[in-house]
Amino acid sequence: MSQGSFQSLDLSSASAALERLFERVIRCRGRVEITADGSEETCVLISKAELRELERALEILSDTDSAAQMRQQIVRLADALTPQQPLASAASAV
Repeated sequence: MSQGSFQSLDLSSASAALERLFERVIRCRGRVEITADGSEETCVLISKAELRELERALEILSDTDSAAQMRQQIVRLADALTPQQPLASAASAV
């Protein structure tokens, strides 16, 4: 993404300029980061078309062999890090 297509604004500036920001994001496919004074939280305004494209890219990428291998590795790591209960304790918990 080019540097010019991303903008960061505080909430009051974004609120005052919402219509202009909407038009800019729709036409230029840019992104606007909105921050609030006194908060570390932010949100990003993007077009619905860009959101659809990002979701589709994630869908495609998650349907690859590499993604399946990553999911299997995560399961193995979680299993390895999860304390195992003795069989007697596991049976009585059911």
